[in-house]
Amino acid sequence: MARIRTALLVAVLAGTAISAQAQDLDRAEQLFAQHCAVCHGADRSGYIGPALNRDETKLSRGQVAETILSGTPSALMPSHPNWRGTLSKKDRELLATLITTQPKRELSWSLEDVRNSLEVLVADESKLPSAPRYPIERIDDLMAVMSRGRRAAGEQAKVLFYDGRTHAKVGEVPTGYAPHLMDFHPIERRWAYVRDDLGWVHKIDLYSMRTVRKVRAGLNGTSLAVSRDGRYVAAGSFVPHTMVVLDARTLEPVRLFELAGVDPDGRMVSADSGMITATPFANVFVVALEQAGQVWIVDLDQRGFPYTAITGVGRHLHDAFLSPDGRHLVVSSYDDHLNAVVDLAGKRVVRRIPSGCQPHLGSGAVVRSKGRLLGFGTNIGENDCRSFEVTVFDMDSFDVVERIPVIGPTESPAAHPDAPYVVVDIVGKGPNASKLQFIDKDTLRVVRTLDVAGTLSHSHFPEYTARGDFFYVSARYSGDRGMGAPAGRLVVFDSRTLVELKSIPVDVPAGVFSAVRARTVVVGLQPPLQ
Repeated sequence: MARIRTALLVAVLAGTAISAQAQDLDRAEQLFAQHCAVCHGADRSGYIGPALNRDETKLSRGQVAETILSGTPSALMPSHPNWRGTLSKKDRELLATLITTQPKRELSWSLEDVRNSLEVLVADESKLPSAPRYPIERIDDLMAVMSRGRRAAGEQAKVLFYDGRTHAKVGEVPTGYAPHLMDFHPIERRWAYVRDDLGWVHKIDLYSMRTVRKVRAGLNGTSLAVSRDGRYVAAGSFVPHTMVVLDARTLEPVRLFELAGVDPDGRMVSADSGMITATPFANVFVVALEQAGQVWIVDLDQRGFPYTAITGVGRHLHDAFLSPDGRHLVVSSYDDHLNAVVDLAGKRVVRRIPSGCQPHLGSGAVVRSKGRLLGFGTNIGENDCRSFEVTVFDMDSFDVVERIPVIGPTESPAAHPDAPYVVVDIVGKGPNASKLQFIDKDTLRVVRTLDVAGTLSHSHFPEYTARGDFFYVSARYSGDRGMGAPAGRLVVFDSRTLVELKSIPVDVPAGVFSAVRARTVVVGLQPPLQ
């Protein structure tokens, strides 16, 4: 009997230990979803930040716990004092155990999940104001700035709106999680759509500066586009590998696409939507399947939205931009160090443009220069890059015209027909990450390098205002922000003299978007204000 009682006691204790471990794991998953997923991916496979799972994380449990406490000064990871006591020592240890002992999660998000996530915040949109509630001459003058906030979540995660003539803030819309990018409705000027880093799509009324509806299109993902007729919104997800088409008015899901295909090396793979765009050339969405190396053309005029897959476009596709007529797509192929040109009419690759290290086109830029139409391709590669360049090519022949030396990797070119310079941001780490370089449109030479004063880390995402008189840039700070140090600022420059005109505190600013993009096919050839 003693042996039986002992055996029973051992079994009870073992069961209790297993139950406690299960509870700890559940608690750790909840903590990760609440505090970490927005940057590191809902499945822990990496997103804005690196992957955090036992197969990819090289740090020990103690090192992970220490990183949570101290942050990563050279990146966006804040130190623990900036978390306002929300993570106890036990919570940090639970997270460290999860990260170092558990594989990445396999997560799904179905069409029904999308539909069930829809939140209607304004039931009767007819009661919204009929004009902006703030003074602004034209709605195209709006400039939107993505404010990530110090923890990529909470009250400071919001979109800030400025009048691009006066640089006065005219409104802000909270998103709850770090906003990543936005698109404006091409026909009805009052609407805009924002994608945050936890996968939500927010429909925003620009007149009242409020979100009227939101839906979770996926669990993480950045890509977003509005069809040129204004009927649909497309949102791509990294977790899971899907793209959903939504009704632009209601945000009800219409069709979900599983993104997968055979890559250029013959392997069947799932893929992120590296880029989605709409084009005036046809009523379609164009999506780049990042890992599969394919470009899909989704026909929005046909029942069921059939698509055509263009295969073998390149390895690791990402950003892209259109030719001014919308017929050709120039898409970056990171691993091939080239930009592929896709003819959307012929539905085939027609050229491959050699580029610098790891091309990253951002939104692209096209300018007129001495009778030619020129495209500017930026290149983000750092590792083993012998020389940094901006690649310039003729938009008619797609021949390389110039390779312009720059002082570091570049990400987001900015241009305007009434401004003399193409602006490129120097990205990555190191002493040049706070600098911008200015390329003269006619000489195709760097004529000025500007260090954004007071910046300790990054000066990224330059964007010209609608009239081209000014440009905005997001300046972020590295280092410990836990003791109240500023997390960043928005800086406004005169586009001709390059004199700094205004510096506005913003909590971890990121992308900057001009409202005139709604009527622009390609950055650099913005239409005149109406």
